[in-house]
Amino acid sequence: MRRRNKSITAGSISSLPLPLQRRAPLAMLFLLALHLRNTSIVLHTAEAFAIALPGIDTIHTILPNSITYPATFLAAFRTGAAISVINQPRMPSIDSSPYSNVGSTVLRLPERGTRVRLFYPTTINSIDNPTNGGERRRRMAPYCTDGRQTSDAMAARVGFEQMGASFLLGHLADASSGCMEDVPMMIDRTAAAAGNSNNNELPLLIYSHGYGGNMDMATYLFRTMASKGMIVAAIEHTDGTASSTILEDGSERRFNEYLLTGRQQLTRRASELLEASEVLPELILKRYNTTVGNIMVGGHSYGAPSAVMAANGASEHSNLSGLILHDPALGMGYGMLPPNGAKSRIPCVSYVSDEYHKAGVRYGDVTVHVRGARHGNFVDAPLWAPS
Repeated sequence: MRRRNKSITAGSISSLPLPLQRRAPLAMLFLLALHLRNTSIVLHTAEAFAIALPGIDTIHTILPNSITYPATFLAAFRTGAAISVINQPRMPSIDSSPYSNVGSTVLRLPERGTRVRLFYPTTINSIDNPTNGGERRRRMAPYCTDGRQTSDAMAARVGFEQMGASFLLGHLADASSGCMEDVPMMIDRTAAAAGNSNNNELPLLIYSHGYGGNMDMATYLFRTMASKGMIVAAIEHTDGTASSTILEDGSERRFNEYLLTGRQQLTRRASELLEASEVLPELILKRYNTTVGNIMVGGHSYGAPSAVMAANGASEHSNLSGLILHDPALGMGYGMLPPNGAKSRIPCVSYVSDEYHKAGVRYGDVTVHVRGARHGNFVDAPLWAPS
C-alpha cells in the first residue's frame, strides 16, 4: 500500500509545538518559492548530461555506480536549477501605477542602529538627461541589500546552506529591486505648481518582517505599494529573528532564536517599530523635504503581533493611525496580546490566506480572506522561481 504524505497547512501548524510553529511557515514559504515540483527540468538535464558524455559506458566500468550516479545527478540538478531561474525573480510591472518610478534607500535608527529600508515614489526617471546633453543612468538598488550574504542567510534558514545548496537562492543576490537607489522623493505636482515645495505629504507604513525574514523579502510588494503614492519603511529587527542583519559596527547577526526569550523578542520588535514611528518623520523631512502624513504600522506573520504590541503600547499622543496585518501569527504573542478576534485600539484591517482563514484567524475591525492566497503570497516568494 502506498503511503500518502501529509501536507502541512496553517491549520495544522497551529496545533504544533511553538518551535515548529516558528519554523513551518518559513519552510513552506521557501518551498513555495523554489517550486520543486518542476523536477522535469532536472530530469531533462540529466538526460542531456548522459548524451553529452560519449564515454559514459567506459566511465561506468571504471567507477562504481555509487559514485557515478550521484555525481551525475548532482551536476544535473545544479545545472537544471540554474536554468530554471534564468530571468528570475519575476518583477511585477508598475507601469499603470500613478508613480511608475520608485526609489529605495537604507537608513539606521539611532537607538540600536536598526536598519530600515525605505521604498517611496519618485518623479525621477531611471535615465536623467544632464544639462550637457549626455545620458546618465541612475543606479538601481539590488533586491538583496547585502547580496549573497543575504541570500545565503535565507538559504541557511531551511538547511540549504548546510547541504551546500545555497545556490538555490543565489539568483536573488544578483536580482534588481526595480527601484532607483537613493533618489529624491516624489514632488507633489499641485504643490510644485503653487510654488510650495514643502507641502509634499505622504502616508507612511512601518512594516515588521516575519520570523526568519528580513527587510528585503517583500521588496516587490513594497515597490508596488510605493508606486501608489506612499512610503514603506521595512524594519530589519535586531532581536535575532531576522535571517541576517548587519549591525551598526559592521558585523553580521545571523538568525538566532536563543538570543532573546520570546517575550524579549516581541518587546524589542515593538520598541523598534515605535522608534521608527517617532524618528522617521523627522529624518524623511530633513533628507527628502517630504512631510509624513498618516502613519500606520503593519507586519507579516510574526511581524503582525509585533505591530499589534507596538500599537497597544503607543502613548495617547502617538501619531499612529492604523494597523495593516498579513496572516497574523497571533499564537506567538506569549500572553502579551489581546485574544484572537479582538479589536485594536486603532483602526485595523487583517488579510489572511486560505490556511489562516481555515484556522479561524481574525483580528481588528475587518478581516479580509484573500481567496487562493498562501502564507508566502504576502511576501515575494511566489516570484522567486518559475511556477
